[in-house]
Amino acid sequence: MVTGVSNTTGSTYTGTPSAAEQSGVSLAKNFDTFLTLLTTQLKNQDPTSPMDSKEFTNQLVMFSQVEQSINQNKNLEKLLAMFATQQNSNNLNFIGKIVDVDDNQIELQQGGSGFWSYELPAGATNVKYNILNSSGKVVRSVTSTAPDGGFPKGRIELAWDGKDGESNALPAGKYRLEVVAKDSGGKTIDGTKVYARGYVSSLDTVDGEQHLVVGGNKYLPSKVVSVYPAPTNDNTGGTDDGDDEEAAS
Repeated sequence: MVTGVSNTTGSTYTGTPSAAEQSGVSLAKNFDTFLTLLTTQLKNQDPTSPMDSKEFTNQLVMFSQVEQSINQNKNLEKLLAMFATQQNSNNLNFIGKIVDVDDNQIELQQGGSGFWSYELPAGATNVKYNILNSSGKVVRSVTSTAPDGGFPKGRIELAWDGKDGESNALPAGKYRLEVVAKDSGGKTIDGTKVYARGYVSSLDTVDGEQHLVVGGNKYLPSKVVSVYPAPTNDNTGGTDDGDDEEAAS
């Protein structure tokens, strides 16, 4: 069953100045000190032997260059902040959608179902699905043989009822899918790619980066390879766009 979308909590501004702002404050203090020293030396210099202004001129040039660099950093920080805000806004669009992510592992809930999709290469006439638990043990194995002409090439969904080969419900945990495709001569065909499919329920921040929460797992948005409309029924892995679907049952 599809659960409700969790609310996301916005970040709170702590008032801590950025590195560029801190550098600007430090530069201003140093420049004030520099002007005080310069004024004092000018007042107390020997009129018959005026001080060499070359060193002070060089320092003024240096202060100017540092100030320009700090201003550039401030502008860069503003651009990065704008980009982060836009990226966070884009990530919100994933909530409530079905996604395929670049991972062959899912998180099975107790009594629930699991969903994957896989890219089947051309020429496959025999496909074997192995579902393995977190220890690497095969808990379910299904073999499908295509009629004359072989299986169609493309993305196919695999829906699993969460049970082993004897129809026993398996415990909650992490399970992964392996797909082996063979041609009519029994030779393994390379190019079969497996993706975890699931419902994006919320966002979560991990190590300063936003992740999508998909069926108990957390993924960076860059791991998403396909996005589908929100489900219209209780099948959290299904789509309503007419995709081919197989059931490991």
